[in-house]
Amino acid sequence: MGGSFVRVRAGRGVPRAGRGGGCGRGGRGRGLSIIAWVITSCDEAVARLRAVPGLSCCARPLFVLPLLRTGCLSAVLSVEGPDAGWEGEFGARFHALEPDSGVRDHTSLGAGVHEVLRRLARTGGDGWRGRELALLPYTSMKPEWRTALDALGARLTQPPARPALPVLGDKRAQRAWLRSVGAVTPPDAVVPTLDHRELRRRFGERYVVQTPTGSSGRGTHLVTDQAQLAPIHRSGGGPWLVSGYVEGPAVNVHVLVSADSTVRVLRPSVQLTRVEGIGAPFGAYSGCDFAAPALLAPRALERAATASRRVGEALAALGYRGLFGADFVLDGDHPLLLELNCRMQGSTWLLGELELAEGALPSALRHVLELYGHVTGGEARTDAAGAAQLMVRHTGAPVRVATAPGGGLHRLKDGRLQYCGAGFGLLECGPDDCVLLQLPSPGTVLLPGVPLARVVARHALTTADGTALTAHGRQLVDALYAGFVLTPLEEPLDRLLDRPAQKPVEEAAEERVGSAGPAGPVGSAGSVGSVGSVGSVGSVGSVGSVRPVGSVGSVGSVGSVGSVGSVGSVGSVGSAGPVGSVGSVGSAAPW
Repeated sequence: MGGSFVRVRAGRGVPRAGRGGGCGRGGRGRGLSIIAWVITSCDEAVARLRAVPGLSCCARPLFVLPLLRTGCLSAVLSVEGPDAGWEGEFGARFHALEPDSGVRDHTSLGAGVHEVLRRLARTGGDGWRGRELALLPYTSMKPEWRTALDALGARLTQPPARPALPVLGDKRAQRAWLRSVGAVTPPDAVVPTLDHRELRRRFGERYVVQTPTGSSGRGTHLVTDQAQLAPIHRSGGGPWLVSGYVEGPAVNVHVLVSADSTVRVLRPSVQLTRVEGIGAPFGAYSGCDFAAPALLAPRALERAATASRRVGEALAALGYRGLFGADFVLDGDHPLLLELNCRMQGSTWLLGELELAEGALPSALRHVLELYGHVTGGEARTDAAGAAQLMVRHTGAPVRVATAPGGGLHRLKDGRLQYCGAGFGLLECGPDDCVLLQLPSPGTVLLPGVPLARVVARHALTTADGTALTAHGRQLVDALYAGFVLTPLEEPLDRLLDRPAQKPVEEAAEERVGSAGPAGPVGSAGSVGSVGSVGSVGSVGSVGSVRPVGSVGSVGSVGSVGSVGSVGSVGSVGSAGPVGSVGSVGSAAPW
């Protein structure tokens, strides 16, 4: 394999007695087998996953990078398109909404992929009829997607159906369930009405209000005064979950539940929250850092790992299989569990880059195999490692991209980003490099709050608690903003949106955050810095110097926290919810 495909190490599966969904080593048969093999090596995992061409549906191709690097995917359906060069590099076909519509907006994963399939059907669906594909799930296969794929004539195999877990689909019910299995959560209450005086008396000057099923910051609000409750009331959605506000580092822990119910705690990461100067509203996912946990209180991390394992064992007893993420906020040495993201997360791809560099079986591949009933073996590493990603957002009015920095490998030199060559993720990064991803193409229309770019590096871009840019991180962000030239729209926006009404991005399906902005209920003062802060910068940006929020100084403070409000990016487990939805009735594993 050439290019950026990963050459996996040779290895042998470990035989396991009993009945299971796996086949004997080297086998491709269907059904149960007397000897199930525990898959411990990359080469056997990849051989099984390549047996049938793979299909993934996700918000952006970056989220399935480990599956692309190992050649396991034949097709990707997504809202955002791939970065330049991905199709040729990875040998997969990418079908995305953004390159076709010319607009980067807040279309949800569900609506976006459905629209991609609708457009494929309009063009005759060339190449899909009779095509055999195996779903390699980033998120659950939605019924309307399956219907559309069937109409295209594709022959799709899905993981076996899993038990539905409705307790995880509602923030109120999930919080109560977490406490029932021994997890410690922030103080909270479910209330039918929002009485600021009573809530302030109970929770203090700052508290968090969440609707039951909000995600990606939608439906989650940091409240500091009575006026901020009015828009929450108008939007409806009660009874509401109200939590005490806790300020502290936000930590996410990956956990894998195997098909044999074994629970493994994987590497933790610090979630970047309340970072000023990158256009992120309160609670929105801003990235993560896998090295930063080494700088936090060891006792708190140990307790977070213990709590994550306990929750994983409880999920295993309910029939859950695969990856999930646990979002914590650290209150000194005490981790408080905010919520779960029951799926691959927006940080799983970066974890996979570390694992591939170490010659380990990537968690993303293990997740897919476990969903199909194949047990994977080997204890994962939990030590800190140099890997960080930072999301920078567009702020201000809708604009069109006139000029944008090129994607790939860059190095900061004399305050400017210098292109150094092709780069698709962490594997191409040297110690002083960064890779720019998720960049819009020239001509693309940007709506307020959408991602402008993602910066990936082996070195820290933020402080250890993930709440402020380092000096180097600030220079990178300033140089990134300076590379854009944005022009005001000359035509009405509604003429550009020739598809169904837009819905808020469910980065939950994508990042719930999972990276999902765990800062969620954790909330944070930084929340005060709102998108509004950058406000008009974007619209002014015909010069292209779309300066970061930081340069706007205190304007951010003017932004109403209420309107920005959104810890909910913490991602609702709801969509992650029932893993069962991933599987289609009775589909047999192709491996």
